[in-house]
Amino acid sequence: MASLSLYRKWRSQTFDELVGQEHVVQTLRNAIVEDRVAHAYLFTGPRGVGKTSVARLLAKAVNCLAADRVARPCGACAMCQEIAEGRAVDVIEMDAASNTSVEDARALISGVMTRPTRGRYRVYIIDEAHMLSTAAFNALLKTLEEPPEHAIFVLATTEVHKVPATILSRCQRFTFTRHGIASTAAHLRRVAASEGLMLEPGAAEAIARAATGSLRDALGVLEQLASFTSGHISVAQVQSLLGMTSAAEVAALIEALLEGDVAAALRAVNSVADQGADLRQFTRDLVERLRSLLLLLAAGDHALADIGDDEREMMAAWVQRADTGRLLHWVKLFSALDYQLRTTPYGQLPLELAVVEALVGQPALPAQPARRSEAAGARAPLSQAAAPVRRAATSLQAAAPVPATPPATPPTPPGEALSPIVAAAPPASPEPAPQAETAPAGSDPGQDLPMPFPTPSSAAPVARSPEAAAAANADFSLLELVEAHWEEIKRDVRPRSPTVQALLHSVRPIDVEGNTVVLLAASPFHKENLEKAQNRRIVEEVMQRHLGVTVALRCTIEARAESRDLRSQIREARKDDLVRAAMNIFEAHIVDIEPPE
Repeated sequence: MASLSLYRKWRSQTFDELVGQEHVVQTLRNAIVEDRVAHAYLFTGPRGVGKTSVARLLAKAVNCLAADRVARPCGACAMCQEIAEGRAVDVIEMDAASNTSVEDARALISGVMTRPTRGRYRVYIIDEAHMLSTAAFNALLKTLEEPPEHAIFVLATTEVHKVPATILSRCQRFTFTRHGIASTAAHLRRVAASEGLMLEPGAAEAIARAATGSLRDALGVLEQLASFTSGHISVAQVQSLLGMTSAAEVAALIEALLEGDVAAALRAVNSVADQGADLRQFTRDLVERLRSLLLLLAAGDHALADIGDDEREMMAAWVQRADTGRLLHWVKLFSALDYQLRTTPYGQLPLELAVVEALVGQPALPAQPARRSEAAGARAPLSQAAAPVRRAATSLQAAAPVPATPPATPPTPPGEALSPIVAAAPPASPEPAPQAETAPAGSDPGQDLPMPFPTPSSAAPVARSPEAAAAANADFSLLELVEAHWEEIKRDVRPRSPTVQALLHSVRPIDVEGNTVVLLAASPFHKENLEKAQNRRIVEEVMQRHLGVTVALRCTIEARAESRDLRSQIREARKDDLVRAAMNIFEAHIVDIEPPE
């Protein structure tokens, strides 16, 4: 006979043995003591946090033979033993994932009117209740509303949003929370000691982090490690079995980030890659550690940050050197890498680029009004649709430095081409330079100058509206934001409509016009269906949630021919890696494109 799994062997048999979920336990205990047990309960929460275990404890408690209600379930009487061993005829469990049809629901409720054989109540436990079909829910509806006095229903689900509101309104709802690292690690140490296993310091915490709040998963990993080792379980064995990276490597990267040491940070990434470790898991571990550090810094609460005993001293040292702005920037940056690392053909390159951007690029700052010179006039603000990605103008030039005092006569035309990123610079002195020396003939004194220094009239670029450049930059910044979140947008559309998600797989964002996102569709069929009011509204609402701004949606089925107007040239320039790097480093945006000489 196969041995019993640890999570089954160590399933709680009384409320006192239950790990966590104190808010649920206290409420149910009071209901049992006061004889006010409801006829229907809904237990919701992540997997492996004790929903089914509590449902069985409730079934024991209402049928327990102990005279003292406070002691129920006692775990020792005949009824408690029968329910624990799964042979109680008055406790009926149904897996809704395997029995989804209306016939299954009717078969279940056909025996509801039958009185219990041995206990006081017949308890129906429906696991994964969200998997029931609409017809099955409808069949259960009347019974849940007015069951006989001897019947109790307990529905357990991980996806409560899929349960109809008519069912929710007829149940007492309890939300189960994830187990913290400290409580999970403590329980693992108790189980290991009882099973004759030796856990090296830090091993329990490593298992708890990998389980991400699921006590059942943690016990499953411990059981696997017990078979993998000879009884002594080290941190290295945990990491090897789970494909985790060493906590020391994550700590080394965070140390380098806090010190601003790009070389050390890249060495840490390459060390992980050279070991053949899973870079996605390494990045998740990094984000989780940065998140804990951010919560600890912002709230000063170790419980909220969910820090294990093995990390307290190290985290306390990091908090003294960290600041909220940088941590917020890093968490956003590294948490967006999962999809890229899964699909990239370039190995660790996305992670390396993110590390460099984390240290070289600056966190996004609140938008500030653009400064202007007295002779140039104010710049128009960027469009409202691109407000989250505004950047202040910065002057860039690839030719020789500009003298502090402009010459009286135009200099000889330079031999080098100018950088495509040009913006107005503040004046060198409070006195504005004479118009004859700073602007081409015929220019408007209130117009922004496309160059921060005088140019010969023969090489002067055609004057173009800085407002048009600002609007184009804003549009393309929003387009880049849409492209960065596109996979997440498609994923989050699915709960609203799988059909719309399928349509989105055949389109891609190609342009932004003000607050309208333009999608290129593969066929007229996709275009017509996506532009239906109901479907378009779903996509627009999901996009607004991801982008933080209100956008409209429009589809086209033909890619536009490339033109050489300012908008198209700015679009092309923003695709260049060097231009993008310069924009990021200097917080610049493109205001004009000069033709090659």
